[in-house]
Amino acid sequence: MNKNILILTVIIAGIVIIGIIAVTMSGRNSGPPDNQENDTGEFIFGNAPVEDIEIMILESFPVQVNINVKGYLPDSCTDIHTITKEKDGNTFFVNITTIRPADAICAQVIVPFEEKISLDVYGLKAGIYNVSVNNIKGTFILEMDNILSE
Repeated sequence: MNKNILILTVIIAGIVIIGIIAVTMSGRNSGPPDNQENDTGEFIFGNAPVEDIEIMILESFPVQVNINVKGYLPDSCTDIHTITKEKDGNTFFVNITTIRPADAICAQVIVPFEEKISLDVYGLKAGIYNVSVNNIKGTFILEMDNILSE
């Protein structure tokens, strides 16, 4: 009987130790591996995980183009921080970053987000254009030059 109690004690101690290690490790990086977090001491900055983009060409002239971005935040304390837009050649690069307090204790829940982002397409020539939002890619076509003639 003493042998059974000893084995049970060793198993319980092992489970407790594994639990402590898991809790300690989970606090180090609450975002996904590609989140590229940057800890400044007061805040942790990262890239928002984007799951899908939908490019919408509005029926107007000059044409307007919006991107509907869907993604998630890794916990209840993380918020969208900045949305930056750049254009290089025929490609629009959009980056959505996140912010969270470094010392916050947060519920580990996935929080979905949706952002509508307009692209500056006035004056562009007809052609195929690429869009990259946090490395999720899409394309759209301008059928004609997007400029008002005088």
